[in-house]
Amino acid sequence: MTTYVRITRANAERYLGRILEIEGLSFISPWNPVAFRGELGNPFSEMWALKEGGIIQGYICYWNSKKEIQILNVAVHPDYRRRGVGERLIRRVIQTGAEADAEQLWLEVRTSNRPAQNLYRKLGFFEVGRRPHYYRDTGEDAIVMNLIIPDGMAPSNKTNGSREV
Repeated sequence: MTTYVRITRANAERYLGRILEIEGLSFISPWNPVAFRGELGNPFSEMWALKEGGIIQGYICYWNSKKEIQILNVAVHPDYRRRGVGERLIRRVIQTGAEADAEQLWLEVRTSNRPAQNLYRKLGFFEVGRRPHYYRDTGEDAIVMNLIIPDGMAPSNKTNGSREV
């Protein structure tokens, strides 16, 4: 059974170790515990993990500022990639945005990260620009992508799975 776990200050210690493991396996310059705790203290920031079979398989962190959502970070443990985990996490954020009357979602993705770009395009994101030399670790450009949330999406696209807090 799939469970979406909201990561909060109250439960962070229970889940942060696994999230940091996934982070370290997923990024050239992973966030450190201080960065994650900082997001947990930000009133606009939300973090969710997808848990299946008792195992956290991936997570997503984003800012929700009413009309817009900015996806900051999404990662899936290598053992669970290409199984729809990332897609389910992003769809959950899209659903959350639709239910809150958000109008659009934003994200940046490395130009070299073709699998992520393909997933985002599949979900309706499109490229709106580039940020030259955005990633300090490699000097790589970021592709800025946007998704306009269609009207009426919330009622017809309910999220499956239970919720653990």
